[in-house]
Amino acid sequence: MPELFLVDAKWEGEIELIDNLKKYLKEKKPKSIALFASVQFLNLDNLIKEIEKLGIKVNTTKAKRTNEKTQILGCDIYHDSFKDPVIQESNLILYVGDGLFHPKALLLSQIKEKEFKPVVIFDPVQNKVEEINKKVIEKQLQKYKRNLKLFLNSEKIGILVTIKPGQQYFLAAKKLKEHLEKQGKRSYIFIDDTISINNLENYPFIQAWVNTACPRIGTDDIVNIKQSMINLREAFDPVKALEELEY
Repeated sequence: MPELFLVDAKWEGEIELIDNLKKYLKEKKPKSIALFASVQFLNLDNLIKEIEKLGIKVNTTKAKRTNEKTQILGCDIYHDSFKDPVIQESNLILYVGDGLFHPKALLLSQIKEKEFKPVVIFDPVQNKVEEINKKVIEKQLQKYKRNLKLFLNSEKIGILVTIKPGQQYFLAAKKLKEHLEKQGKRSYIFIDDTISINNLENYPFIQAWVNTACPRIGTDDIVNIKQSMINLREAFDPVKALEELEY
């Protein structure tokens, strides 16, 4: 059997408070920020010290599924994904890394909040600073609300299960199937290694789908398919989930 070695792929450059970010923080004048980063950019001690010199408190926490403090995964999209409520306790959110995948998770984690806080993306590789807000995920939120309503009125439900380690929730899928059938809904469990949403149209008798794998399938990919899909967590109480989105 071949051995598996996990090697940290850290970015070798220095993560410092560049002029653009410093200017942004001085203009916004936050009293506190919640700091997150992707795994390559966790060497944040110098950046934290420089931000604190501006009189800004830096709040950090550990996501429940990560190994390091401040690290965030793309699946950390729920308000309780983190050990401490630093997003709620801070004036804005600072993400260190590149791309939109992880920062969008920080936006999605706020969908139950009365006020969305912007996410500031600091890309230390390209020395870029960009702010994103609720508008970036508005299309996803509207589609998810629509999907919840369709799910409530559907009688035949397909439950998607992957066998990938870390994303396999077969027992939860069985529990959901029992829960739905008590409500008079017919449900079917579909098991595969890789979930391809393009294949869902091969099952036209399914009126709504439940994703039990990575929750980003049920938030990002839904904008590209006609079928209704929601995530496992909301499937147990879709009425409450819809109310929380439409408060």
